[in-house]
Amino acid sequence: MDSQIFKAVMSRWVTGISVVTTTYEGEVQGFTANSFASVSIDPLLISMSVAKSLYAGELIQKSKTFAINVLTSDQIEWGKLFAGMYKDRENRFENILYNTTTTGCPILPGVYAWMGCSVYQTVDVGASNLILGEVEEAGILDDGEPLAYFQRQWGTFKAIE
Repeated sequence: MDSQIFKAVMSRWVTGISVVTTTYEGEVQGFTANSFASVSIDPLLISMSVAKSLYAGELIQKSKTFAINVLTSDQIEWGKLFAGMYKDRENRFENILYNTTTTGCPILPGVYAWMGCSVYQTVDVGASNLILGEVEEAGILDDGEPLAYFQRQWGTFKAIE
């Protein structure tokens, strides 16, 4: 099957936008992700797909910890920043006064919600790793509108009922 058709089909699936953060030996890293889902309530597990080429993915494997920051529609610039769309910003955390999870992973200010996780299992799935994370702490920080992604466009959710 043609990978472009696959990408076009997947672009029709509406996803939320998160920034995944991690820290290892004092270095913090983060990236924008939309491949994140709830997996289990017992134990509390989430999943995410991380390209093997991402340096932050290497740090997650070393530290065994990460945080999920669910963005609001007002935080679209952070979504773009952590997606690497601003090539002139080498340090993506510059001028962001973040809090941390108990393991030191950054929690961005004013996010919709967040989760601090430990790596439960990693599965090699070709060009990516599927990471199962055990949720160890979580919080809801903002009542804003969630940031969404649909057909390669940034947006938000609008209830129809």
